[in-house]
Amino acid sequence: MRGTALPGKSNKAKHKGITMDLSSQRYEDIIHLLYDAVAEPSGWSGFFTSLGEAIDASAIHMLAIDKKHGSLSYSDGFNLPVDGELAYIQKYGSIDPRMALMRQRAPGEWIHCHELFDDDFVARDPFYQEFLIPVGRRYVSGCKVVDDENVCVIFSALRAVGEQPLGPQEVGFLDRLMPHLIRAVRMQLQNYTFSTKALVGHALVNKLRQPVMLLTTDGSVVLANEAATRLLASTSLVSLADGKLMLPAGYRDTFRAECERLEGLARGGDTPADEVSEYRSLPIAAPAAPGLAAETLYAFFTLLVPPRVSGAFGLRPLVMLLFYHPDSAPPVDSDLLGAAFNLTPAEVRACRLLGEGLSTKEIASRAGIQHDTVRKQLQAIYRKTATNRQSELMRLMLNLPLNAFD
Repeated sequence: MRGTALPGKSNKAKHKGITMDLSSQRYEDIIHLLYDAVAEPSGWSGFFTSLGEAIDASAIHMLAIDKKHGSLSYSDGFNLPVDGELAYIQKYGSIDPRMALMRQRAPGEWIHCHELFDDDFVARDPFYQEFLIPVGRRYVSGCKVVDDENVCVIFSALRAVGEQPLGPQEVGFLDRLMPHLIRAVRMQLQNYTFSTKALVGHALVNKLRQPVMLLTTDGSVVLANEAATRLLASTSLVSLADGKLMLPAGYRDTFRAECERLEGLARGGDTPADEVSEYRSLPIAAPAAPGLAAETLYAFFTLLVPPRVSGAFGLRPLVMLLFYHPDSAPPVDSDLLGAAFNLTPAEVRACRLLGEGLSTKEIASRAGIQHDTVRKQLQAIYRKTATNRQSELMRLMLNLPLNAFD
């Protein structure tokens, strides 16, 4: 369905008491806003608002699906209620019947839901009955903007319950705009997929000795460093299945609910940044087998928030999850310790074994030396490191620069 705004004629129409503006001048203004947004991402809000008002849409929505992770990675638009969009992102997007049809079409090829789904379908479909209609929306006209091996970006314009679907003039206006929107999105494709580079250095995470994962808020694993991969092989308390993080049932529900809550706070924009980004802890314990100690894994997580998420829609945040497990505790950096404090190889060995949790008697047994020799080594270490007891020495070793890196 195509059409154009005719020069020299009025292209302003009345709809539900609001004036649409499909004039050539309004079209040119929107084009300028679009390319301004390419240069400065904060300009997308102005573009979506101007376009929504021009075609008298109750909402404009542009979303992206990151194909690598199979998750909705981006959401932005005009007149999108925070609660409604979070519900779509976190739950209802996966059962949206319009989405499957839209993804079958070529970029720029429109679907109009009123032509595909009759009233009987709408009356029994959970997406419409539980989500779309309760948030006041009813009709959508949408199309793919970009669809490649990494991402699918979809644009849609919505009308509310009690309104009429978009007409030929409005769709024609959007048709004229679509080649420009496709070009603009292609110029910024990196902004529509989950980006570890935008939030934390990929190489940095891989070098960390501590097990670290980057996840979407629905648990899809974007990145797991080598230490995390080793941890997965050493414990049954955490695992991966179909690219998602798996925790014991009660812990999984708690973790997922808190991640969703934090994403809601970040998108709401009214919560202090420190509250959103502070670390949460989640001790995960397994019942002890007879005669054995219970296994406990400590998880610490925080939300990594892209600059535009706070107070606006856009690229979704990631969760950074750090683990502590006795079998994955990072070793002492022996070379750095020896160089920093002029320790002998024997003294460095004593520090390393202390860091692994051995007592002085166990160190003597492991090294094949007298207990008194270990005590003398510790006295020399205390003197060289300006510490007085084992607790101070351990604190020093844990805070050595670069101690967390390979």
